[in-house]
Amino acid sequence: MRLSILTLVAICFLLAPEVAQAERKHAPHSVSVSTDSLTWVIGGYSLIGTYIAKELPSFRFHGEVFGIELPESILDAHEPNRGEGWQRRIDGALMLSVDHHPFAGLRGFHWGAGFNVQRSTLGRRNHQGSSTYETFEPIVRVGYQWFPVTDGGLFITPYAVLGFPIHLNEPPAIDGEVYGEAAILPVASVQIGWRFPLTRKAKSSPDRQPTQE
Repeated sequence: MRLSILTLVAICFLLAPEVAQAERKHAPHSVSVSTDSLTWVIGGYSLIGTYIAKELPSFRFHGEVFGIELPESILDAHEPNRGEGWQRRIDGALMLSVDHHPFAGLRGFHWGAGFNVQRSTLGRRNHQGSSTYETFEPIVRVGYQWFPVTDGGLFITPYAVLGFPIHLNEPPAIDGEVYGEAAILPVASVQIGWRFPLTRKAKSSPDRQPTQE
C-alpha cells in the first residue's frame, strides 16, 4: 500500500502545472468536505471539514471525526502484541490540524501538523472481556492536493502521516496480557473531497486602448 501511495504522490508532482491552474479557479474563501478512503476499506468512517480564509491563502484548517477497526495484521506488526490475538476498534476520534502550502509554483504540495483525541475498545480473539482507553496523538503530515478536473471542485489528496500516541489512561490486562502500542505510528492514505467557494473572484477588466487625440 505504501508503494502505491508514493506512486500517486509522484504522479501528482508531475501534474503540478495543471494543479496550480485548477487552484486559481477557486475563490479565496472556501470550504471543503472530504473523507479518508482508507477508513472505509477497514470498516470505519471519516468526515473532514476544511476552511481556507482569504487572509491566509496558503493555509488550510481541518476538523475530522473518524473511527476504524484496526486489522489484526497491523496490531501484530508491533512485536509485543504478536500472536496475542488483539482486536482494537477506535470507536470515535476528533482531529484538528492545519496544512501549509509553502511553494507558490507547486501549490498542491503541503505539510501540516495537528492532533487527535481517540477512544478505543480492546479485546482478544477467543478471550472474554474487553477494555477501553483514550489517547492524545500529535501528528505531522505531508501530502499533495490534486484537482483532476480543471474547472471542478473535486480533489484527491494522497498523504503520509506520523502519529505519536500518548495514553491518557492505561488499558487493563486481558487474560494476563497488556496491549502494547508503538511510539510512532505511520499511516498513508488518500483523501477524496469537494471544494466549495464561498465568494466569487472579481473578474479582471480588459485592457483599455489608448485614446487618440
